[in-house]
Amino acid sequence: MEIGILRRDGRTDPFFDGTAADRLVIRRCEPCDRWYAPDQGACPECGSEDLAWADAEGTATLVTWTVAHGRGTEPATLALVELAEGPWLHARLDGLDPADLREGLPLRATFVHPDEGESYVLFKGA
Repeated sequence: MEIGILRRDGRTDPFFDGTAADRLVIRRCEPCDRWYAPDQGACPECGSEDLAWADAEGTATLVTWTVAHGRGTEPATLALVELAEGPWLHARLDGLDPADLREGLPLRATFVHPDEGESYVLFKGA
Protein backbone atom coordinates (compact mmCIF):
# COMPACT_ATOMS: atom_id res chain seq x y z
CA MET A 1 0.00 0.00 0.00
CA GLU A 2 1.51 3.28 -1.12
CA ILE A 3 2.02 5.94 1.53
CA GLY A 4 1.58 8.79 -0.96
CA ILE A 5 3.68 11.91 -1.37
CA LEU A 6 4.48 13.69 1.87
CA ARG A 7 4.98 17.45 1.93
CA ARG A 8 6.24 19.67 4.73
CA ASP A 9 4.07 22.49 6.01
CA GLY A 10 6.57 24.83 7.69
CA ARG A 11 5.68 23.54 11.15
CA THR A 12 7.17 20.12 10.28
CA ASP A 13 10.46 21.31 8.77
CA PRO A 14 12.71 20.06 11.63
CA PHE A 15 11.06 16.62 11.55
CA PHE A 16 11.54 16.24 7.79
CA ASP A 17 15.07 17.68 7.93
CA GLY A 18 15.78 14.87 10.40
CA THR A 19 14.26 12.10 8.29
CA ALA A 20 16.21 13.33 5.26
CA ALA A 21 19.39 12.84 7.33
CA ASP A 22 18.28 9.42 8.72
CA ARG A 23 17.49 10.88 12.14
CA LEU A 24 14.27 10.64 14.14
CA VAL A 25 13.60 14.08 15.60
CA ILE A 26 10.87 14.61 18.22
CA ARG A 27 9.81 17.37 20.62
CA ARG A 28 11.33 17.89 24.07
CA CYS A 29 10.41 20.23 26.91
CA GLU A 30 13.76 21.25 28.33
CA PRO A 31 12.44 22.69 31.65
CA CYS A 32 10.50 19.46 32.39
CA ASP A 33 12.90 17.07 30.62
CA ARG A 34 9.88 15.39 29.00
CA TRP A 35 9.69 14.07 25.45
CA TYR A 36 6.72 14.41 23.10
CA ALA A 37 5.62 13.31 19.64
CA PRO A 38 6.58 15.56 16.70
CA ASP A 39 3.10 17.10 16.50
CA GLN A 40 3.02 18.24 20.15
CA GLY A 41 2.53 22.00 20.39
CA ALA A 42 3.04 22.69 24.10
CA CYS A 43 4.05 20.92 27.31
CA PRO A 44 0.98 19.81 29.30
CA GLU A 45 3.11 19.65 32.47
CA CYS A 46 4.50 23.19 32.64
CA GLY A 47 2.59 24.92 29.84
CA SER A 48 5.73 25.85 27.88
CA GLU A 49 5.01 26.53 24.23
CA ASP A 50 8.71 26.52 23.39
CA LEU A 51 9.38 22.82 22.81
CA ALA A 52 12.79 22.02 21.35
CA TRP A 53 13.47 19.53 18.57
CA ALA A 54 15.82 16.78 19.73
CA ASP A 55 17.24 13.56 18.29
CA ALA A 56 15.52 10.40 19.52
CA GLU A 57 17.33 7.07 19.79
CA GLY A 58 15.24 5.55 17.05
CA THR A 59 14.25 2.51 19.09
CA ALA A 60 10.71 1.63 20.09
CA THR A 61 8.38 -1.13 21.22
CA LEU A 62 5.18 -2.15 19.52
CA VAL A 63 2.00 -1.11 21.36
CA THR A 64 -0.69 -2.14 18.86
CA TRP A 65 -1.18 -2.61 15.11
CA THR A 66 -3.60 -3.28 12.30
CA VAL A 67 -3.21 -4.50 8.74
CA ALA A 68 -4.79 -2.27 6.09
CA HIS A 69 -5.73 -3.83 2.77
CA GLY A 70 -6.08 -1.61 -0.29
CA ARG A 71 -7.42 -2.54 -3.70
CA GLY A 72 -4.71 -4.09 -5.82
CA THR A 73 -1.88 -3.12 -3.47
CA GLU A 74 0.20 -4.89 -0.86
CA PRO A 75 -1.28 -4.75 2.65
CA ALA A 76 0.30 -2.20 5.02
CA THR A 77 0.88 -2.79 8.71
CA LEU A 78 0.00 0.37 10.62
CA ALA A 79 1.18 0.62 14.19
CA LEU A 80 1.31 2.60 17.36
CA VAL A 81 4.83 2.41 18.79
CA GLU A 82 6.28 3.66 22.06
CA LEU A 83 9.61 5.39 21.54
CA ALA A 84 12.44 4.73 24.01
CA GLU A 85 12.01 8.35 25.17
CA GLY A 86 8.36 7.70 26.08
CA PRO A 87 6.07 9.26 23.46
CA TRP A 88 3.82 7.16 21.29
CA LEU A 89 4.03 7.58 17.53
CA HIS A 90 1.82 6.38 14.67
CA ALA A 91 3.97 4.64 12.07
CA ARG A 92 4.12 1.93 9.44
CA LEU A 93 5.97 -1.32 10.01
CA ASP A 94 8.22 -2.76 7.34
CA GLY A 95 9.62 -6.24 6.76
CA LEU A 96 7.64 -7.90 9.56
CA ASP A 97 5.19 -10.76 9.12
CA PRO A 98 1.91 -9.77 10.83
CA ALA A 99 1.74 -13.28 12.32
CA ASP A 100 4.98 -12.57 14.23
CA LEU A 101 3.81 -9.29 15.77
CA ARG A 102 3.27 -9.05 19.52
CA GLU A 103 2.88 -6.29 22.07
CA GLY A 104 6.29 -5.17 23.30
CA LEU A 105 8.16 -6.30 20.15
CA PRO A 106 11.44 -4.32 19.92
CA LEU A 107 11.63 -2.07 16.85
CA ARG A 108 14.10 0.32 15.26
CA ALA A 109 13.56 3.28 12.97
CA THR A 110 14.55 3.12 9.34
CA PHE A 111 14.15 5.82 6.74
CA VAL A 112 12.74 5.92 3.22
CA HIS A 113 13.92 8.51 0.71
CA PRO A 114 11.40 8.63 -2.17
CA ASP A 115 12.13 10.29 -5.50
CA GLU A 116 9.34 12.79 -4.85
CA GLY A 117 8.21 14.31 -1.55
CA GLU A 118 9.73 14.13 1.90
CA SER A 119 11.68 11.26 3.47
CA TYR A 120 9.79 9.39 6.16
CA VAL A 121 10.31 6.91 8.97
CA LEU A 122 9.23 3.25 9.13
CA PHE A 123 9.89 0.76 11.91
CA LYS A 124 11.47 -2.70 11.48
CA GLY A 125 12.27 -5.46 13.92
CA ALA A 126 15.26 -4.62 16.13
